Amino acid sequence: MHRYARRTAGVLAAASLTVGLAACSSVASVPADTSGSTKGITIAGVFGNTFDPFWTSIGCGASQEAKKLGVTYKEFSSTSADTAAFDQSFNSAKLTNPNGMFVNPLNPDQFVSQYQTLMSQGVPIVTLNATTPPSQYKIVGTDVTHLDFVDDTVALVPKDASGKLAIINGVPGLVPVENRLNPVVQAILKGRSGLTALDPVYTQFDSSKATQAVSSLIVANPDLQVIVAADGPDGAATAAAVKAAGKAGKITVIALDATPPEVAALKDGTITGLVAQAPKKIGAEQLSTLVDFLKTQKTPSAIKPTSDTTGIPQKLLTSKNVDDSANSDWVYTASCK
Repeated sequence: MHRYARRTAGVLAAASLTVGLAACSSVASVPADTSGSTKGITIAGVFGNTFDPFWTSIGCGASQEAKKLGVTYKEFSSTSADTAAFDQSFNSAKLTNPNGMFVNPLNPDQFVSQYQTLMSQGVPIVTLNATTPPSQYKIVGTDVTHLDFVDDTVALVPKDASGKLAIINGVPGLVPVENRLNPVVQAILKGRSGLTALDPVYTQFDSSKATQAVSSLIVANPDLQVIVAADGPDGAATAAAVKAAGKAGKITVIALDATPPEVAALKDGTITGLVAQAPKKIGAEQLSTLVDFLKTQKTPSAIKPTSDTTGIPQKLLTSKNVDDSANSDWVYTASCK
C-alpha cells in the first residue's frame, strides 16, 4: 500500500508516543552460529493489518524462505493497523531475543529509537520503507522509481475519456502508499486531459465505508469516468460498488495491489487493471537479507545504519496476463498454502 507525501499530525504524534514509551527497553540477542551456516539463526517478522492479504503474503514469503534456508522464523502480526497494535507486536518480538528483525509498520518512523538501540547491540533491522533518520540495516520493499508499467496503465483508460476521476484511499499522509498512487494518478491525468480529479476520499481501509463512498460518488457525479483505488480493501470495495451500480465496463477502475477479491473483479471485467506489488518476494528477500548478514557476523557488534535499498518491481496485471505463471508472485494470497 502507498500514500501521499505528507504525514498527518495524528500519525506522527502516536508514533512519537510509542517511541517514547518503548525506547528504554533493551534486548540482547542470542549469538547465531557464524561459521557460514544458518544454524541457530532466529528471525522475527513484525507487521500488521493482516486483514489485507498484502501483509499476509509477506509473512508467507518469509516463512517459505525460512524453511528453504533452515532458519527459525517467528511472526508477530495483528489484524489491526493502529500504532498501539504495532507497538505490542514489536515489543513481543523483542522479548524473544531474535538475531535479526524485519519490521513493517504503516508509519515508517514509528520505531526509529528502538531500531537504533537494537542496531547498536548487533541486531540487524530490515524495513519495508526508509526511516528518518536512517536507522535500519537495509530497506527491502517495492520499487517506486522504475515505473515502466505506467504508460500501459494509462492506455487502459479510453483516449476520449472526459469527466471526473475519483481517488479512493485509506488514510492521508502514508508516504509508502502515495509513492505508488501519485505517479499512476498523475500519468492518467496527463495522458487523458479531458479528466478532472475530484478530492480524494479516505476510508480508513474500511470496506463498508469505501463501498458507500464510491456509491455516493457515482450518484453525485454522472460524468465519473475513472476511479483509482489506492490499496486492496479499497480496490475490492470500489469494484463492488461499481458492479452494484451497473457501471462495470463503463467506469474504468484502476486499483493498486492484487488481493483475491480484486483479482476476481479483474477477471470479470469490473476492474480494468491492477498495479501489483510482489509481497511474497518482499517477505522472502527481507528474511534472506538478514540471514546473509548474520551468517558472516562473527560476534554481535554495533551495525551502521544505511539507506541501502533492494527494490522489488511492480507489475501491471490485466485479465489477459493475471493467470500467467510468471506473474504468480504478484498475486496476493489470503493465507499461506
